[in-house]
Amino acid sequence: MSSRWKIALWIAGGAALAIVAALVIVSVMISRRARVWVQDSLTHEFNSKVELSSFSIAVPFPLVQGEGENLALHFQGREDLPPLIVVKRFIMRTSIWGLIRASHHISYVQLEGLEINVPPREVRGDGGGANGAMRKIRAVRFDDILSENATLRILTSKPGKDPLEFHIEHLRLNSNGSEGALVFRATLTNPMPPGEIVSTGIFGPWNADSPSETPVSGDYTFEKADLGVFPGIAGILSSKGDYQGVLGKIAVDGTTDTPDFRVTLANHPVDLYTTFHATVDGTDGDTYLQHVEAHFGHTDLQAQGSVERAKGTHGKTITLDVSASRARVEDLLLLAVKASPPMTGPVRLKTKFILKPGPQQIPDRIYLDGSFTLDSLHFTSSSVQQKVDNMSKRSEGKPGEVVNPADAISEDDVATAMKSDFRVQNGTLTLSGLNFVIPGAAVQLAGDYGLEAQTLDLYGKLIMQAKLSQTTTGVKSFLLRFADPIFSKGGKGTVLPITITGPVQHPHYGLDLRHKAESARQNSN
Repeated sequence: MSSRWKIALWIAGGAALAIVAALVIVSVMISRRARVWVQDSLTHEFNSKVELSSFSIAVPFPLVQGEGENLALHFQGREDLPPLIVVKRFIMRTSIWGLIRASHHISYVQLEGLEINVPPREVRGDGGGANGAMRKIRAVRFDDILSENATLRILTSKPGKDPLEFHIEHLRLNSNGSEGALVFRATLTNPMPPGEIVSTGIFGPWNADSPSETPVSGDYTFEKADLGVFPGIAGILSSKGDYQGVLGKIAVDGTTDTPDFRVTLANHPVDLYTTFHATVDGTDGDTYLQHVEAHFGHTDLQAQGSVERAKGTHGKTITLDVSASRARVEDLLLLAVKASPPMTGPVRLKTKFILKPGPQQIPDRIYLDGSFTLDSLHFTSSSVQQKVDNMSKRSEGKPGEVVNPADAISEDDVATAMKSDFRVQNGTLTLSGLNFVIPGAAVQLAGDYGLEAQTLDLYGKLIMQAKLSQTTTGVKSFLLRFADPIFSKGGKGTVLPITITGPVQHPHYGLDLRHKAESARQNSN
């Protein structure tokens, strides 16, 4: 072998030995400094006191693998709050170059027993506000962060309110988003109503001073949510939409579809579809509905309001202002009455809606206070509709056109106009100022309707265009002439005190001999 080749081999061997020596030195330095680096990085990134019971590192060149147990980050070092992050065990892998470069690069992180407790919005650090905190975060890039069966809790400082908690079955994050932000895909279980949520989006950059101000955005799908866990309603709901904001205040736009929604008291399924724009307070899960459009049958409802948990209560109270300019009364009655709806026609509606939480059925928990107007009402029962038609003929002084209910009904049913103020409370519908108008007559009523028993107890007066004697024929007409002065008003027409009682499907009409209307007026005065 020539001397030239010998020199080259000695140089190559020396270089190799130098490289090996350098790698050994680097490995020793990494092993010694790894725990300090991990703790210092986490302290800086999350503005937290770091606890780490054990940490070890191996350097199978050219990779670096670290394992740790019982990691806890206490936000701002506060012991009065649950740790911001808890990890029972973690594994991280990277290359030597990825670890020592100025912008750290971690290839893989696996988390076991992950718990995230986001402090209340009121808890803030002293790092110069949200923007300052986010600028301080060093650039650490991750290819993959994986976690199974994690728990996310968003804490609240509001007395009497429990934290909002989610079980995240599967979570995957990476640094493919903008600097400091993580792209994520999460599968989680919604607590109430139970169902599976799959969401993808962008999380961060992390706000080290005020975690509740950390940005988040993305889209979601919510499947197989069983509404039967809420007393009084049933159905399987699905929803999808998108959201953006910060953890403490998230704006959501979405839709829901419940093809078999029903109020269990009536048990008539309807296909309920809604679109909504809402703001979710991430600190307690309270939801503020800026606009909701609900559609079922031939009915559209509009609403706005809130879904909030009151102090000292379990569950949440739904408070809405509801209106409808395009609706059908038969659609609304499908949600309220056990039998087939007794009437049909277009309805205009406006009401305050409050549904309190509790184990009782909906009629015992619901509160309504509003008014409705029906311009062209028809009764679905042929016998009831025929009675209304006959009353119209008699009130116009046309008793000869009255049809026997046992005979065929005329093709032109009389349309009824109706309007009233109403209130629903403690399972009872109370009507006041109910005006019921048909050709030749007007009925003014007040009283109650029992939602569970579905019975009527109404009283008021019937005002007819014809005199009493003009409503019939023959001997009855002759005899009733003596009563005309008693029941006429100003010598014209007829005013009769009446009651309507009994089951809604077969009501009983009679004279108000007890003068309930007059007694009610006196009691109110």
